[in-house]
Amino acid sequence: MFEAALPPDRAEHVRAPGAPGSALTPSDERFERITRLAARFLRMPMARVSLVDSRLLGFTADDDARATGTASVRSFCGSLVSGDDTSVVPDTLDDPRLREHPLVTGAPFIRSCAGHPLRMVDGSKVGTLCVMDTRPRRLREADLETLRFLAGWVQDELQMQVLNEGRAALIAERDELRRRTLLDPLTSAWNRDAVLEVLERELARSARDGSPLSIIMADVDHFKDVNDSFGHPTGDRVLLGVVANLRAAVRPYDAVGRFGGEEFLAVLPRCDARAALTIAERMRGRVEAERFETASGVVRATLSLGVATISRTPGADAPGLIEAADRALYRAKADGRNRVAIAA
Repeated sequence: MFEAALPPDRAEHVRAPGAPGSALTPSDERFERITRLAARFLRMPMARVSLVDSRLLGFTADDDARATGTASVRSFCGSLVSGDDTSVVPDTLDDPRLREHPLVTGAPFIRSCAGHPLRMVDGSKVGTLCVMDTRPRRLREADLETLRFLAGWVQDELQMQVLNEGRAALIAERDELRRRTLLDPLTSAWNRDAVLEVLERELARSARDGSPLSIIMADVDHFKDVNDSFGHPTGDRVLLGVVANLRAAVRPYDAVGRFGGEEFLAVLPRCDARAALTIAERMRGRVEAERFETASGVVRATLSLGVATISRTPGADAPGLIEAADRALYRAKADGRNRVAIAA
């Protein structure tokens, strides 16, 4: 019974995160070009890049060999290249490692082959570049130099793939960390710094193009009573529900942030006073209609909201706009809560 020989560090490598070639497919043009060159320069009908993570890439000029299973070719290449340097087999029937291999005893009846191991910078063996023929062959030293050169090219491509994948992972990790620093940990709305950053950006855009900009300050009425009567876990559940309703009330490109404990700021670019009033009323109505299911039972909440708008106002700044919305908010509270007031 033939048993496939694989690189000794295969298992460790395959388990390693970010294994080389994880984004490669059998149709990857980079490797097909290299294996076509290997087949042409070495005058072999078959050439393969076999990776230890089960991928098989390359060129086959023979239909029987093209239909050969990936596992069979991988085991053949793994058996051929078990050392650190180029392996050459002029006649597979004379080689105890390969003479009983299914690709030798059956289609495509490989009779000669050569292979060079593929290694990463850390020395781990990640695959093999193999060339194969259906007749006995002795390769010249110049042919072996060509094989080593092409194997080095494959290694460079694999290394670049790893670097690109690593760079993409680092960028994604950086972006995720950046995103987390901008989110409120409880509600996942923008935190105070983030929503103020959005406001500054939209103020700059409004100053450039003269488009209107509105903000809404919203405060949960009598929220302290909710915490005192039902406990902070229930209060947290109410805040989560309030944020869900605020998000549902605004447009997709508006920003909602947690400005304080139970106070929220919505930034509405390209939104005039009338449209902002409509959105604020939608926020108020959604929260008033909500029944928050909590461990302590059903809890209801209402909002008081203040709206402020700028339009072609030179020199407008974030503190001034927030102060105007805050004054409107407190007027809504003074007038009985659960209502919307518009800044003068």
